[in-house]
Amino acid sequence: VGAANSSRSLMLGLLALCHAATPPAPSSSAAWMQRSHWIPHNDSERTARFMRLLPSLGLHCPKVGVSTFWYPSIGRRLRGAVALEPIAKHEEVCVVPLANMISFLSVQNSSFAPVLRMADKDVSQRGLWEAAAISLFILREGARDSSPHAAYIHASFSGHDPASIPKTLPPDSDAFRALKPSVQATARRFQARVAALHQRLIAPALQQHPAAFAEGGACDPTAAASADGAASPRSCASLYSLRRVTEVLGVVQARDWNLPVFGRTRQFIVPVCDMLNFGQIGLRVRFDDRRSSFLLWALRPIAAGAELLFYYGSFCQDEALSNYGFVPPVSRPCEGSSKSKHKGSKHKGMP
Repeated sequence: VGAANSSRSLMLGLLALCHAATPPAPSSSAAWMQRSHWIPHNDSERTARFMRLLPSLGLHCPKVGVSTFWYPSIGRRLRGAVALEPIAKHEEVCVVPLANMISFLSVQNSSFAPVLRMADKDVSQRGLWEAAAISLFILREGARDSSPHAAYIHASFSGHDPASIPKTLPPDSDAFRALKPSVQATARRFQARVAALHQRLIAPALQQHPAAFAEGGACDPTAAASADGAASPRSCASLYSLRRVTEVLGVVQARDWNLPVFGRTRQFIVPVCDMLNFGQIGLRVRFDDRRSSFLLWALRPIAAGAELLFYYGSFCQDEALSNYGFVPPVSRPCEGSSKSKHKGSKHKGMP
């Protein structure tokens, strides 16, 4: 009986998860759903519009804002989350419903489902494939004329420059050549895995399911290559090229979370909460199955004006630099093939 009840609870949870992972369907005429609503504006204007829109999207983050912070260790300013008002101990800082997240479930509940089935028998790179599937979904939703994810993609995700993530840099670029050899090696391993995945799954899927990739006017599956063999800018081959997939996948892995959801650990992109830079200020997260929401709360009081930070976990220096573009002062040197704990492996979020 206990086992039956457990199975029934799990099934109910999965049904709720699939339902919640499908974004609400507001009128397609909503201005914020239109790509044209965001494209004319610069990053700062897009971010301000997005933050004002949060309540309408169902995100509850009333004391969270966006600012830039100077990081002396890397000699530049980074965009991050800031406390607009004092935050009390144990106060919920941000509540993001599952429908507002972008996850593997978002892809499963879309027209990309047949593409995912092509990979069902290939488990050799399951973790990378889930992140790649999220990347394909983001590429499509960001390119189509209208999308319920347009606000987040154009106002937040697109503001993350792939060039700041060393593992996405082209090997023939000056920036890549300036990396130390051990970081280059880490980046080359990542790019080799993505290239293999692109050749084995993504390129064939483009041929077999062109309508899914082109949905909503995202690209033109019939666009022919130019005389020199280069893909047309509007072609699906261009939108989902190995270079574009590599860049977006790098950004996804720098921003995503892995948390238990209805009994299974899953990868998620969480709007607003993915802007937390690395550090320790006393914030914790979890996914609340009952509320079908991602929760960010404070373990201790946080002053107004403080940058909201999250401790991703411990990882070695080369992996930190390759994955995020910075090295925390407490990071240790990488040793051989040891695996480090980093945000990409989703120790981020665990107490």
